[in-house]
Amino acid sequence: MVLSKKFGLFIDTATSDKPQRFHTLPTPRAGGIGIFAPFLFTSLSLLHTQSNFIYGALVGGSLVFLSGLVEDFNASLSPKVRLVLQCLGGGAFIYLSDLYLQNLGFGITLPSYIAIPFTLFAIVGIINAINIIDGFNGLAGGVALIALGVLTYLSEGGVESIVFLALLGGVLGFLALNFPKGKIFLGDGGAYFLGFILSISLINLTQAPSSHISPWFGIALLIYPFWEVIFSIYRRKRHKIPAMLPDSNHLHQLIFHKTQSNPKTTLIILAFIAPFMLYALYFCNDEKALLLGSGIFIILYLLIYQRLVKFKNHF
Repeated sequence: MVLSKKFGLFIDTATSDKPQRFHTLPTPRAGGIGIFAPFLFTSLSLLHTQSNFIYGALVGGSLVFLSGLVEDFNASLSPKVRLVLQCLGGGAFIYLSDLYLQNLGFGITLPSYIAIPFTLFAIVGIINAINIIDGFNGLAGGVALIALGVLTYLSEGGVESIVFLALLGGVLGFLALNFPKGKIFLGDGGAYFLGFILSISLINLTQAPSSHISPWFGIALLIYPFWEVIFSIYRRKRHKIPAMLPDSNHLHQLIFHKTQSNPKTTLIILAFIAPFMLYALYFCNDEKALLLGSGIFIILYLLIYQRLVKFKNHF
């Protein structure tokens, strides 16, 4: 962070008129480095285990992190180039780990020629979902912290748990600087990387041959960023807004409009979603319960969103 400020590297100048920007001071966007570094060193130290998951996570995660890091450094990568790098990262994981979303639960099994592109779509989707919710101090980091804690618990001491513990340490270190005062930001590199790690970890957890975890667990655990993306696509299509164009109508932005407090907005959302994430953990092998929990979240989200839109339009 000190070097970033001294040499002007990875600095968000806060001078643009992007609707998702809610800060006023130049701030380093290098928080992802502090999360990726412990992952990198830990993964390299675990190469001797010959874990296909580690191989895929290391190669794929590096590509995805790079796609955001370059953007954080000088904002020179177009969205299409970043998307290509994300696809390459997801493809590298699928190829090296031989894991993909084939079992969808409820007795549904996809053939490989459908499962592989579907998995790639899911990985890229979660990558960008975490980036979308990275709008306020501690929000994306808080979601990732809870999710990584759940994944660590379910990994039952496997080699993946060592990686998760390293990531938990990195995220906690980042949050110490990011929340509540925003001394450093996660940046696209950090948000993309966390989204990638969460997506592939859920694939590994639910699709391994010996797994007893429902494929619906991943959606239930990350229902907030998942639904934020789905609803945003619907909202923009309805209002004929280009899908790649940022706007200020995400749930966290509407809550901020009412609270006028960055950290308070984060705490409100985390308090709202944490019970659903813990619910997903408790019912991790019950597909019907996971589907029910996700449905209840969506209904509550829509009711809250509707009230907040009325408040925003009123003022």
